[in-house]
Amino acid sequence: MKAVIYEGNGTMKEKNVDLPILENNELLLKVQACGICSSDLRTLLYGSRSVVPPVVLGHEIAGEIVDKTLRGTEYNLGQRVIVSPAIGCGRCIFCRTGQQNHCNDVRKIASHYNGGFAEYIKIPAQAIYGGNINIIPKNIDYLEASLSEPLACVINGQENLNIGPDDTVAVIGAGPIGLLHAETARLSGAKKILLINRSSKRLKLAESFHYDAYIDLSAEDGIKAVNDMTDGKGANVVIVTVSSAQAVEMGVNMASHMGRVCLFSGFPYDKSKNKLDLNIVHYRQITLYGVFSSAPRHNEAALNLITDGKINIKKIITHIVSLSKIDSGFDIVRAHDGLKVIVVPDMEDLQEDIKNYSSAKIIV
Repeated sequence: MKAVIYEGNGTMKEKNVDLPILENNELLLKVQACGICSSDLRTLLYGSRSVVPPVVLGHEIAGEIVDKTLRGTEYNLGQRVIVSPAIGCGRCIFCRTGQQNHCNDVRKIASHYNGGFAEYIKIPAQAIYGGNINIIPKNIDYLEASLSEPLACVINGQENLNIGPDDTVAVIGAGPIGLLHAETARLSGAKKILLINRSSKRLKLAESFHYDAYIDLSAEDGIKAVNDMTDGKGANVVIVTVSSAQAVEMGVNMASHMGRVCLFSGFPYDKSKNKLDLNIVHYRQITLYGVFSSAPRHNEAALNLITDGKINIKKIITHIVSLSKIDSGFDIVRAHDGLKVIVVPDMEDLQEDIKNYSSAKIIV
């Protein structure tokens, strides 16, 4: 089979490798769609403490079960499924309370196990027993199903924000994650949604979502703009979705009294430090929330939102690339030339699904 191997030092190579051999109680998926996440790009460019090359990246996976050594009939050949990538031990307090992503012994798809930038992927038994596999309903396709994983992370990020009808929500970053946050906040009934980005290119792509304001940091001061739009009060909720310590500082400065600031994005090792005026946090009584990854229950909730049509995933997908053109996909993500880029290993097999994305650019 073909797989794109991350080799470290900023390199990935497409190679012919052996088909995974199943052990007891495992599944083999034919990968039908796998999104490129900004964390994949960050790993490629800067490395990651949790990723030891060589390994196949890609954790936003939707695929078809084509082989199994699993007993029972819950999962069968031909079923379409998604994968929640954080696999907990199943025994610790985090796993027992539905926070498997914080398990001290967590093992991850695309880190400890090979990921989805390949024609096939093996799903270990612990993932199956841990509830990391969900069946895709008939009314959604593989491409939108693959975005259940990033949406799951967004749901995790907003669990403690308690967004409601009195809240003005400022989202810093107009990429796919920023838009998923904005859409989820709108679903929660937010009064106003302000989308903030340093590039007008991404803001232009997001205009069809019709948010209350689009703030271009290349042309205006973000803090002043938010204050002007909130009668000087600031945003009740600020969600920082970009890997910029300066953006975190800006987010805290534009938050209202008793505001909530969600620090959603991770950072390269040498870019996570910045000076924060702690008096602003103290005197405004601002709450800072760090958030990381998601648990299987979030994946299930995300799939339900997509299935029910409450989150319009299709509008976010702007590029569909073949496995052999994955470098082009990473270039698009790095240059912010689109929104979501989905890798499809078998374009011919997914022709009917791809027809649903007439406005997306296809690269084969």
